Amino acid sequence: MNKIIKILFILVVINLIYSAKLQQDIRQIKNLIQEKQDKVAVTATMYFPVEGQCDKDPLVTACMAKINPKKASSHKWIAVSRDLLKKNGGKFNYGDTVTISNAGMKSGKYKVMDTMNKRFRNRIDFLETAGTKPYKFNNVIMVKSS
Repeated sequence: MNKIIKILFILVVINLIYSAKLQQDIRQIKNLIQEKQDKVAVTATMYFPVEGQCDKDPLVTACMAKINPKKASSHKWIAVSRDLLKKNGGKFNYGDTVTISNAGMKSGKYKVMDTMNKRFRNRIDFLETAGTKPYKFNNVIMVKSS
């Protein structure tokens, strides 16, 4: 009888260990699925807050934030093509913080604050201070940050 109780006790402990491991594995799978759903590959370029590249009021973003033109690069803001906005079936809203990778020195965290011209699709523009040397990155990964 004593042996049966010991065996049952061992089985219960093993079951608890596997149950906890299974729950951890399920959480990891859910996180991977969520990350995959929020991940977008885009082409990234840059823009200056000037009328030639914006509208008639280049110092105000689409979400009505004011740009300091002398420190535009330090804002860490991006404009996204309209197809990337939730209101148009995309995954992002104004004000969302995103993590950009595969963009060389521009990789990092940014805020979605502006919208690109309607002719662009699956693209982002980094807001830059006038005088910044132009650049372009392909296959940039953008993920909504928690």
